[in-house]
Formats: sequence, C-alpha cells, structure tokens
Amino acid sequence: MKTRFNRRFEKDKTPSRTVLERYRQDVQDNEDQDEDDDSGLGLLDYRGGKEEYQLGAEYSESSDPLDRALGAKILAQLGWDDQTFLEESVERLVKLLDDADPNVVYSAAVALSHRSSERAIIRLVSLSSHEDALIRFGVAHGLAAGEAPEAIAALIQLSKDEDRDVRDYAVFGLGSRIECDTPEVREALYAALQDADSEIRGEALVGLAERKDPRVKEAILGEWKTDEVSVLSLEAAEVLGDPDFLPFLLEFQEMIDSEEEDYVLDQLNAAIAACEAGRPS
Repeated sequence: MKTRFNRRFEKDKTPSRTVLERYRQDVQDNEDQDEDDDSGLGLLDYRGGKEEYQLGAEYSESSDPLDRALGAKILAQLGWDDQTFLEESVERLVKLLDDADPNVVYSAAVALSHRSSERAIIRLVSLSSHEDALIRFGVAHGLAAGEAPEAIAALIQLSKDEDRDVRDYAVFGLGSRIECDTPEVREALYAALQDADSEIRGEALVGLAERKDPRVKEAILGEWKTDEVSVLSLEAAEVLGDPDFLPFLLEFQEMIDSEEEDYVLDQLNAAIAACEAGRPS
C-alpha cells in the first residue's frame, strides 16, 4: 500500500522517461554539476512504480557507464520509505558492484546504503580494501546502513583510511549513522580525534557524545583550544548538554561574526540552550 504523499509530485504529470532523459542531459552537459545530486530524480523515486523500476533496470544494463551509474541512482530510492521493488533493485545493485567502471561501483554502493540489505554486506566488505579510493568511499556509504558486525569492523578499518573523504564518511557512519555502542566503536572514534582534519574530529566528537563516553567532555574542550571552532564540536556540546560548556559557548557568541552562516549560529544557540537546560534546578 502506498503511504507516501507529496502534493507537488502528485500534480507533476511529466513522463518518467522524460524526467530521466533531462537529468541525464544535465549531467552530461554541465561539468560543474554535482554528480551526487540526484534531486532531479525525485519524481521517479516518489512514483516508484514498475515503469520507474524498468527504467532503472534498462539504464543499469547500458553499455555507457554514465547510464549504468544513473541506473543505480534510480534503483536506490524507489518508493521512498515504501521501498518498492526492493529485492529486484538490490539484486541489480549488487551485480553493479562487479562493474569495471569505478564510478558505477561507487554509485551502486551508495545506492545500497538506501536499500539497507543484508545481502549486500559481504560483497561491500570485500571491496573495503579496494585500491580505488572512490570505491572505498562508496563502500563506506553502503556499510553505514546496517549494524552487522562485519560491516562495523570494515567501517572501523575505513576510519583509518589514507584517503580523507573515506575516513570522514567512515567516522560519520560509526558516529552518527549506526547505533552500535561497543568498545571497538568507541576506540575507533576516540582515535579519530587525532585526525588533522577538523570535520573528521568533529564527527568523532558527535559520536562519542551520543554514546556519553566519559572522555568526550575534555575532548570537546580541547578542540575549542584550536584556532577553529567547528560546528560539529558545537553539535557535540548540544548532545552532551553539560553546563560547564556555557562560559565557552557564551564567549563564542560574543566573538562570532554576524555574517556567519545561519546554520553555525543556529547550532551555537542550540548548544547554549541545551547546556542551560542541563543546569541543576
């Protein structure tokens, strides 16, 4: 039974093939377009019917790697939460993991992160040490969709990857996408606090804060001694809600540039509110 409803998509009568062909042309013509931006396929995802599945299947079997990657994107989110054509889509996406083109494998791995299928885990894990960083990056996406022990073990390994983007997503997956709370996960997140990249450290802080790790308070305060106060460190402070953070947060509030991005200001205010709420009554 269809549970999804979107008024704009319900009114849009554009044929699905036309939507796909326009999207493909935009990707091909616009070198600056983010290939990971699949918002142009939202109508196909929403409809999620037999026609849309068949389009995904058709494109996934094309001789053109661009089409095969688009096929993976179509098969990724058919039916939104209704997960239409789930088994058929997973079967095709797993097959695409054997593709000769790294971008197709990457797209299939990312698509599987939306399908959350146990069937894909073993194959994704086998690719976690692939020589191509793009493929490992896709695998980090795919493995962050579940809680299987072998998937978590591979994510822990990817959190130490030589490639910055792979490490970043693996730490995000361990910290925020999975709920598993084991000593191994915590130690991987704690180790990521030593990363040179502030975003990766921030993802680790959030993950440790969510798990109420006793070491995270000092880690957050240590992060604020650096030249950059990351928005993720503020998110971690909000999660922890410790009143001892208030003097630092209020100081940041006075120092922050009024032209700062709204999301930074919003996160700072949210952290202040959470820490104020944590005060003893």
